Amino acid sequence: MYVELHAASAFSFLEGASLPEALVERAAALDYPAIALLDRNGLYGAPRLHQAAKKAGLRALVGAELVLARAQGSGPRTQGKPPEPGALCPGPKALFRLPVLVTSPEGYRNLCRVLSKAHLRAPKGGGAVTLDDLDGQSAGLIALAGRELLSAGRHGVGGLLDRLVGTFGRPHVWVELQRHMRRHEESDNQALLDLAAAFRVPVMAANGVQFADPGPRRRLSCDCGCT
Repeated sequence: MYVELHAASAFSFLEGASLPEALVERAAALDYPAIALLDRNGLYGAPRLHQAAKKAGLRALVGAELVLARAQGSGPRTQGKPPEPGALCPGPKALFRLPVLVTSPEGYRNLCRVLSKAHLRAPKGGGAVTLDDLDGQSAGLIALAGRELLSAGRHGVGGLLDRLVGTFGRPHVWVELQRHMRRHEESDNQALLDLAAAFRVPVMAANGVQFADPGPRRRLSCDCGCT
């Protein structure tokens, strides 16, 4: 039976369009036994998800999409200056997303610590952590690694997956496949399957849900009607 393990709510501002209650209502209508909410850099919708899921008889799962950045020490130094402790590489190209799913109370505590670190060292609305920040804070968490694994220019072929396996442990890293009929998606999915086989990690399917029904998607589009 299919369970959606990668959904975002309206608490992921400018990305998700539906409140947790709407996502639960839709999951119940589709006879899902559970649904997972992974908002960007936060657990803001988790209480509402749990409350709605309890009423609907569903199991509520939580996690977050962590915004990750390369630490300055992991790349070339700029202007010959050593990086400050905890400093991150500037610029959007240094950022990527890592969805993580909580599997235990220890995992919830670890995720809260990681998120707190991300927000304490960034202005409001920002925040990012590095893979180094996850060392020793990954117990009780499952990493859902998707198309970012194919970014060989940044990590080397298989480099990111190898690092995630070392951080989370092999059973706690899943390669995530999504299919939205986009260009190059099928070839990317085959490449992800090959990586998963090479590193002997599980494969899972998700939709990357951002809205409970097509209505909010239309409202998020621009005035010309494009999506």
